[in-house]
Amino acid sequence: MKWIGWVLLMAGLAGAQEKKVPKVVPVPPLPPISREAPKPPPEPTSPPAQTVQDERTHVLFHLPTGWNVSRRDGELSTFRLDARSAPARSDLRVAASLNFNPFPRSTFSGAMLYLSVVSKSSAAACTAETTAKPEKPLPAAVVGDVKFSRGKDEHGHICTVSRDVAYTAMRGGSCVRFDMAVNSFCGAEVSGAEDLTEAQLGSLFKRMEGILGTVEFRGK
Repeated sequence: MKWIGWVLLMAGLAGAQEKKVPKVVPVPPLPPISREAPKPPPEPTSPPAQTVQDERTHVLFHLPTGWNVSRRDGELSTFRLDARSAPARSDLRVAASLNFNPFPRSTFSGAMLYLSVVSKSSAAACTAETTAKPEKPLPAAVVGDVKFSRGKDEHGHICTVSRDVAYTAMRGGSCVRFDMAVNSFCGAEVSGAEDLTEAQLGSLFKRMEGILGTVEFRGK
């Protein structure tokens, strides 16, 4: 009888141990990692497209949808910081700012198109704005049937945070100037943002070149 009791006890213990074994639940496989590039945000629907005209320089151009306009520096822009080679007596006439970020995962912080003028300038002084330091001379370009000198300026203490392409030409004794500026911020390693790529920079400048392609000079 003792033997039978011992057998029953051991069987009970074995059954109890079997009940304590956790049930294995299969883990569903992780979804595949998408290799597709993130889709760009939709283009804005405001502000609406508009025509901008400046009476002093006799310049007219068209802005597509999504650009803000100001006639004074400081409202949308930092002209003196972006256009470093512009003379101190330059008169800012128009500042247009892209009002959305086409690359939200990047370090992009702004794109600006400026129109300014220096009265009673000389051809040599006008050209020097795009050739003297810190400007890097670029091939000339035609804007509104007028040949413009061009220069490129980049600066930043740790990384490149400002890129400006300046256009200058004499019109009626004054030096007319356009600036296309693209700004970004440093610290991508800390913020997790991605540095602007050359392709992204190229697309931003293409936007502004498209605006310059609409320039007309009305009068002298």
